[in-house]
Amino acid sequence: MELEITKAGYRHAPELLHLYKKVAGASDGIIRKTNEINREYITELLTLSIENGLILIATIRGKIVGEIHAYTPKIHAFQHMLTDLTILVDPDSQGKGIGRKLFGSFLDKVKYDMPSIKRIELYTREHNERNVRFYTSLGFINEGRQKDKIFVTESQFETPLHMAWFNPNYGTQKRKNKSGSV
Repeated sequence: MELEITKAGYRHAPELLHLYKKVAGASDGIIRKTNEINREYITELLTLSIENGLILIATIRGKIVGEIHAYTPKIHAFQHMLTDLTILVDPDSQGKGIGRKLFGSFLDKVKYDMPSIKRIELYTREHNERNVRFYTSLGFINEGRQKDKIFVTESQFETPLHMAWFNPNYGTQKRKNKSGSV
């Protein structure tokens, strides 16, 4: 398996639409339902992430098998964070370490190229202990639960956990040498 991780662009929208729909249809996939995934949704997440955040894709032989993104809200008080982090891996490619590599690349990019970002936020469903352990292993901390925030049916709700990762390089600037290069 030759995995390549690169920044996503608008040209990836059709393939991301397909991937998002596939993952939305999987059990314990993303929180959105398949019918909530459309071109507008993909365009919006691409725009928010490209213009004011970070979005990476994982490909194998040119096919997108994973994606991760987060963005900074357009509110001055939140300029130090990336929020609404979403990561997904094609169900046919899960269990191969793609998510961990994608997340590692994402966190490294923030750590070394985005010193103005102090925190990254995400939500995960409390009952999905595998995901909770995964995020914790990457350095995320549980900042609390939000009881019954997620509607499932009239009589069933799920509780998400709010988790955050803190950039150890926050506030540092890349130092330039005398020639002006980093």
